[in-house]
Parts: sequence; structure tokens; C-alpha cells
Amino acid sequence: MNNLKKLGKIIAPMILAAVLAIALLYGPWHFPASSQTVKKASTSLTANVLRGDQIKDKALDDGYLMMMGSSELSRFDSFHPSVLSQKYHRGYKPFLLGSPGTQSLTHFFSTEAMGKHLDNKRVVVFISPQWFVKEGVDPRMFGSYYSKQQATYFINHANPNSLADRYAARRLLAMPSGKSDTDIENSLKAIADKRAISGWDKFTVGKLGSVNLRHQDQIFTRLFIDNREQLIDNRTRVLPDHYDYQRLDQLAFDLGKEHTTNNEFGIENKFYQRKLKRYVKGLKNSQTHFTYEYGPEFSDFQLLLNQFQRHHVTPLFVITPVNGAWMDYTGLHQSMLDRFDRKIKYQLQSQGFNNIVDLHRDGRIPFFMQDTIHIGWRGWLRVDRHIHHFVQQPLKQPNYQMNDYFYTKKWQKRNPQTLP
Repeated sequence: MNNLKKLGKIIAPMILAAVLAIALLYGPWHFPASSQTVKKASTSLTANVLRGDQIKDKALDDGYLMMMGSSELSRFDSFHPSVLSQKYHRGYKPFLLGSPGTQSLTHFFSTEAMGKHLDNKRVVVFISPQWFVKEGVDPRMFGSYYSKQQATYFINHANPNSLADRYAARRLLAMPSGKSDTDIENSLKAIADKRAISGWDKFTVGKLGSVNLRHQDQIFTRLFIDNREQLIDNRTRVLPDHYDYQRLDQLAFDLGKEHTTNNEFGIENKFYQRKLKRYVKGLKNSQTHFTYEYGPEFSDFQLLLNQFQRHHVTPLFVITPVNGAWMDYTGLHQSMLDRFDRKIKYQLQSQGFNNIVDLHRDGRIPFFMQDTIHIGWRGWLRVDRHIHHFVQQPLKQPNYQMNDYFYTKKWQKRNPQTLP
């Protein structure tokens, strides 16, 4: 009997813990995110914020302006939109979505999971030419930001009769992440094959999985958010009290000059010292055969456009440049970038997406760039002016004319020189 009591004392806490865990993850609970959590997350660029849903949904409901991109968003100098909006009360609060390796497919699944919270909103999308390599997004990088929760949301709302949804399912199945869960994989295969999802998969993915993942997002995402609020505050201190574009542009020029003294490319000193100096000799003429004119990224990008159309979103697209001096050194051709620019703008404008800030030829402006491919000082100042103007315009009901041609291999392989 004593042994049974001892065993009971050991087992009882384990059973109680299991019951509490099940109740916590599957019960009818809701753990709302605070406004302070959203504020901290807005500049964190933390991967789990990108993978989660609750914080982003509340940010949209609270009036934040979603800015989607990749590694350029992490270049926090004093002219970054997050800094300028805090200093000068620009009328919008940026919420940054992106990190190194985040491309169209990641942003599609992220916005898909925002659902009705995205309806009739404005967003800013930074388009990096470097996304559009022939191979498309690196599966390892995609896996770093893969969200089982967002995949589940997509499956629950996908229409197998939609070419866009079938394409999205096939693209996710092409990634190791999409095959990491058998029930999700089976559901994706059904969508891709234009079939109904089985009853079992509807239950495990649609009911059981959704509740569990939603609670995990609500509980754990807020615990691991990088706090850049002090960094933003520090960056505002060099700025004049009143906004004056010409004065700020001169300040950006001066700061850019001050911070690019150890190289001939106009690259920020620390970046050059840490990332490039030891390799620079071997990189001469290394990009003469690079092209951003072909590949699956164009169709992945179409998924994002389709999402904007579905939710009546008004986006501003910023096409970023490449450092001109670095292009000359590595042999990257301006003519190739011009052709890429022609192709991506055709995809946008032919479907009614006309809010475009085309910076692809501005990489030779002194101190426009911070490093080889990321805008900095004067570039951020220019971008901020366009964003501020975009936000000030009356919001009109968009009228898009979507074209499924952009999901085809024919479009992915189309030579931009054949476009009208």
C-alpha cells in the first residue's frame, strides 16, 4: 500500500500537468496581446513575430502600416522610416515584416493568415531584384520562416478550384517544410490535385491543429521579441526638431560620408570591414552572368498580388537599387536590371497596381546605399517621403484585373525584351 501511495505521489503531478497542458493548448481560451507588445514587435524583425498571427492582426486593427520586405528593413540608420515616423509623427506607425531570406512566398502565407484584418488596408512592399534568381527562394531560408499555423490557415481557406491556391499548395509541397507534417502534406496534395480534403485531415488540421497552434502563438510569441525601442530613440537624436527635406538630405549626405571612409564603394565601414574586406579581391567580375529576369519568384510574387486583390488592399511597391560602384566592380549589368525592372513593372501595372516607387537606377547617388544591395541614409529619406505622400492620399477602392498567366512557366521564362 505504501508503494502505491508513493507511486500515486509521483504519477498524480504528471497527470495534472498533462491535463493542464491540454486545457491550455486546446481549451476555449484567448490571451490578447497588449498595445505595448505590438509596439515592441513593430520594429523587432523577430522571426517568431513573422511566423505568428495574433500580434500582426492586432497591429493591423490598431492602424499600423505593414512594411514587407527582407534584410533592408534591418538597416536602422537615422533616416529609416521607423525612426523618421517616431521623430516627426508622420501619420503612420510602421510594422516591419521581413528578415534576410524572406521573399514573396513567405509574405504570401503571412498575409493569407491575416484574413479579414487585412481588408481595405494600405501596405508597403519592398521588391529586391535579388529575390528573382532562376532557382527561386532557397528552401532552407523559407524553412526558417515557415509557419505551421499559417499553412494550416491556408489549408482551411483554400479553394481547390482556384489556380492560385493550387499553385500555392504545389509551391509549399516543393519545400521540405511542407512535407514535415503528414496531415498537412496530404491536405496540400489534395488542394494541388483539385480534390476535396479528407474528413480525417479536416479534423486534425482544421479543428485540432488550428486551436493548438493559435494558443501556442498567443502564449509563446510575445516571450521572444527583440526590443529595438532604445535603438530607435537613439537614432532620432541626431535629427533636427522640424522636418525639412533639404536639410535632412544634407545631413544624410554628411553622415553617409562620415561612415564610408575605409572603402571605394560607398559601403558602411563596419559592414565592409566585417563582411567584405577579406573577400573583395575574389569578387571582381563575379556577377557578370547574374540575371534576375527568370524563375518561380515571379509567380510567387503573383500570389501576394492575388492576396491584395482578394482583400482590397492598396499597396505601395518600392523597387530597390543595387550599389552602382559595387555593380561596376562585380560586373553586374545595369541593362539586366533594366530588363528585370521592365518585367516586374509589367506584371504590376497590367493588373492595376500602379503605386510604384522605382529606385532601380538610383544606386549611383552618393550615400543612397548603405552597402552592396541595401538602401541607407539618403535612400531611406527618399523612401520615407514617398511613403508619407502615399499615406496622405485618400484611400480609393482599388480595381485590379488579375491574370492567371503570371502563374505559368511561360511567364517565368519570358524574355522581358518581348514585352510591349
